[in-house]
Amino acid sequence: MANDKTDMELILEFQSGANAAFDALYERYRLPLYAYVNRLMQGHGGQTDDVFQQTWIRAIDKLSGYRDQEKFSAWLMRIAHNLIIDYYRSLKRRAEDELDDNFGDTVEDSSRETPWSAMDERTRAKVLNRALNSLTPELREVFLLRRENVPFQQIAKIQNCSVNTSLARMRYAIKQLTNKLKDWETDHSEVKP
Repeated sequence: MANDKTDMELILEFQSGANAAFDALYERYRLPLYAYVNRLMQGHGGQTDDVFQQTWIRAIDKLSGYRDQEKFSAWLMRIAHNLIIDYYRSLKRRAEDELDDNFGDTVEDSSRETPWSAMDERTRAKVLNRALNSLTPELREVFLLRRENVPFQQIAKIQNCSVNTSLARMRYAIKQLTNKLKDWETDHSEVKP
């Protein structure tokens, strides 16, 4: 029975021509992998499915390079991580944010309220997403994974770095987000006639 077999046993069977072994691996890891990709691709809709599929395709292509020294799930997520980084780099090259730049127009006119208190939920989400999208892919990934309570030790494995680097990236992400939100507040706090 496929459920009783280790990942490496299933990989070896698949490499010997047993397609059912790959189906068992896919069933074992499809939900955690999709959740991981979906968290990191928030706001990029259909790209989540593309990256998910590309991850499996790349995994099949590189399966001969997999070594049983690490967890298959971590290896799979590292492939997804690299594809997501490539996706965000291509977005950066296009130099256009997908979010609407006119989100400040919905802030209500009030001399006593801060822009945050006057913002509706949709505007607040746009401002936060814009700030998140301005982070480098590594910083954004650490922030989003921590928001999902993923331990720093696992983040370090996914990003192929030390735990200290993951912690530093989190601190830097929070600092950058704080500064960007303060900048937005300053830019939109003046009431224009």
